[in-house]
Amino acid sequence: MRYKILFIFFIIPLICFAQKTIFFTGMSKIDNNFYIDQTEIDIGSWLSYYSWILEHDGYNAAHKILPDSTAVNSDVWKYIKTKTTDYIDIPGQFTNYPIGYFPEKCNCKQYLGYSLYYPSSYCIYLSLPITGITFEQALSFCEWRTKHMGKNKIIYRLPTPEEWSHYAVTGLSDSEKKAGYRDSLEIKRKCSGANYNYNHVELVYDIYCVGQFKSDKNKIFDIFGNVSEMTSTKGIAKGGNYTQFANQCHPDSVQHYTKPEKWLGFRCVAEKIENKEGTKANISENPTQLKTNNDTSITWDGKFGEFTDIRDGKRYRVVKIGEQIWMAQNIAYKPIEGKYWAYKNDENYILKLGYLYSWETSKNVCPKGWHLPTKEEFEKLLLSVGMSDTLAYKNLLPSSDFGFSIISSGFGGGVIFTKPEFGTGFWSSSLCGSRRVFALVHGRFSPKTFITDEFSPSIGLYVRCIKDK
Repeated sequence: MRYKILFIFFIIPLICFAQKTIFFTGMSKIDNNFYIDQTEIDIGSWLSYYSWILEHDGYNAAHKILPDSTAVNSDVWKYIKTKTTDYIDIPGQFTNYPIGYFPEKCNCKQYLGYSLYYPSSYCIYLSLPITGITFEQALSFCEWRTKHMGKNKIIYRLPTPEEWSHYAVTGLSDSEKKAGYRDSLEIKRKCSGANYNYNHVELVYDIYCVGQFKSDKNKIFDIFGNVSEMTSTKGIAKGGNYTQFANQCHPDSVQHYTKPEKWLGFRCVAEKIENKEGTKANISENPTQLKTNNDTSITWDGKFGEFTDIRDGKRYRVVKIGEQIWMAQNIAYKPIEGKYWAYKNDENYILKLGYLYSWETSKNVCPKGWHLPTKEEFEKLLLSVGMSDTLAYKNLLPSSDFGFSIISSGFGGGVIFTKPEFGTGFWSSSLCGSRRVFALVHGRFSPKTFITDEFSPSIGLYVRCIKDK
């Protein structure tokens, strides 16, 4: 996007339903059942989507949704590929999910005209439109929002060419429609603008001009210019882009593409579907159908795999590190008895973090064919991922291709839970004396991963199961 993302100067009313799911984050309402994203999907939202895939589906799946490195600005690509232990906990503008393991700052030293969606202390690239993605990747993002934000009650999709042309002008006044509307051209400030071709030369990020322009009456930004926007017809984009002159960026302009481009992005529309029939139930919603299944095998895709727990139908990513096979997610099995907790006693955390268990309970939560690791098995893991506790910390993060993917998630139980930034811990099956248990600690007060006996068996820690030999 050339990259002139306009900021939304107000807070969108949050439309919540019974399960407190925010369906229309970052969207404007066109009518009772139709919504549209207020800007093109930004890099911050795309990275938060990447982080969700990384934490839930693994490194291989996340790698497949990265943009084409040749079709994004080189500085943006360098930012995306930077290895970091930082964690941006701010949600993406359109996803309501944390951005994840990306640098908080970047080398861009230019100043902003106005504030953007993301705090000014963070990298400006987060606010720029995502480019360099395929038509299929854009569809996948919309489908992901349908499943995980819309809960299949709201359908997110790309607009048809006709829908795009319609909503592009619905927020304009009659005079604007007649005279032509330029939402990305600021002559007074002599700002080159995102839909203005400056001698047909690709512009360097014009950060000072980001956020300078107003939305239309529907609170929609950057409809004309900035980057062209994909429609539901593959190969057809609308609205014009920064490589064109301003008078070429209008409701009827069409841009053709056959591959990812630096000037090509997208935004979604959303439809509210009442009592939609025929939606396939998630396998985890019908665990009783799986209780007669005795399959304990793993479905492999190269280094990574997937295992289904026959007790409740939950699926876990699996990774092979050295000679060991580990679950790459915390176990989320709800035992019949024993002490266990959702983080902060909020069950919304279970899908991402699993349960916290007392040590006695932890010994009985791994499924058939798996077990609670011993101290020696944790030691072997650490030797496989790094010769120092700081290197092990880095290589056990979701941003590493080792695939173990520890998420900073705190620990505790009852009414006392530590903050995620204080680190997290995992039970072993090995006792230290008669009153202490060895545990793997990740990021407790410092970016290190090590084995300790500091925890009482009554406290709540997470469990990573290891495959039986």
